[in-house]
Amino acid sequence: MHVLHSEWRGRIAHWIRTLKDDFYRPLGEIPLSACCTMEELSLEEAERLDYTPVTSGFTWGHTYEYCWMKGRIVLPEEAEGKWIVLNLKPQGESTLFVNGKAFGTYRADWISDPHHYIEDNILTNAGRARDSYELMMEVYAGHYYPEAPSGGCATGPVLPGSYQDPLKEGERRTLGSCTYGIWNEDAY
Repeated sequence: MHVLHSEWRGRIAHWIRTLKDDFYRPLGEIPLSACCTMEELSLEEAERLDYTPVTSGFTWGHTYEYCWMKGRIVLPEEAEGKWIVLNLKPQGESTLFVNGKAFGTYRADWISDPHHYIEDNILTNAGRARDSYELMMEVYAGHYYPEAPSGGCATGPVLPGSYQDPLKEGERRTLGSCTYGIWNEDAY
């Protein structure tokens, strides 16, 4: 058995990191508007809500609350012929709709490879300048479930006061920068 010298392990690690940096190049931030509700709504019901423009850093979220976000993308010339993807950072579990159809998901921020959700949310593999996409995203603020010291959800007997929700009520989620851009499938 041949052992890889530490110098070569370092070079390979550098190449992998560099390739990951080349997976995605943003073209622009997605302008979003939002409306929060305690009701579980269909897409059609959510489209009739009153939305307010929001930016990265928008904080919201009561336990079990939903926030619907909508936005519109118009592809620039630079997108012509390219794979176009979404890099969404809603922070909470989300369902995404594009042009009125179910499109994808964003489960949580604990994922170890952030590119996972970018690669899953491909708008097109042949972008055309001036094509537009209407986005709707249902984001769940979540609810607290205690993590057992042995791992996993602490279901079953729980002593009163032994677990505390670390999130502040009404501020469970903070919107990150949501962008669209070019996906480099060759680097991936």
